[in-house]
Amino acid sequence: MPDAIPTMPPALAALLSRSSVPPRLMRDPAPDQAALDLAVAAALRAPDHGGLRPARFIFVSGTARQALGEMMAASLARREPQTPPERLDIERAKPLRAPLVVAVGAAIRHDRPGVPPWEQEASVAASTMNFLNALDALGFGTVWLSSGALRDPAVKQALGFAETDTLLGWVYVGTPAPERPTPRTVDVQGVARHWVPGA
Repeated sequence: MPDAIPTMPPALAALLSRSSVPPRLMRDPAPDQAALDLAVAAALRAPDHGGLRPARFIFVSGTARQALGEMMAASLARREPQTPPERLDIERAKPLRAPLVVAVGAAIRHDRPGVPPWEQEASVAASTMNFLNALDALGFGTVWLSSGALRDPAVKQALGFAETDTLLGWVYVGTPAPERPTPRTVDVQGVARHWVPGA
């Protein structure tokens, strides 16, 4: 640790200790509404050029997870018609692996040329990381996953998104099992450097 940081600030310690939790290691209970509200409030502290607030969080819990699973399996069948039934069953069961699934999306504004869609998506990605960190600080486990269904217009529509919006991922949330993963050591070498003009 650098000499300029004699003690580790708690917020930084929390960031350095966070790790994703696989859905197989998630249990009930899921966060209650008060905890979700706090996590969304933290999400909205992310950088947001133009103050457009493009982040959207759709909570899927209880029996709604089954409906989401059916939708994901149907999406896979449309995209890959030759998918065997057992693979569709795996897709169908995915949302049931955790007590809460959050569909994260970007409500894209196209009437602000100074804030292109990629900036709005980047803002939502930053919001999602704040959301994950907040839930981790509250004692919950999270993991941010992707799938081809995120790019399916029918899935977007069913979740209440416009055709021009973007789905950025599925966040699985639950109470972590005792054997949750421990953070791996990170090596910053080769990742960051100072720029020297002409060098």
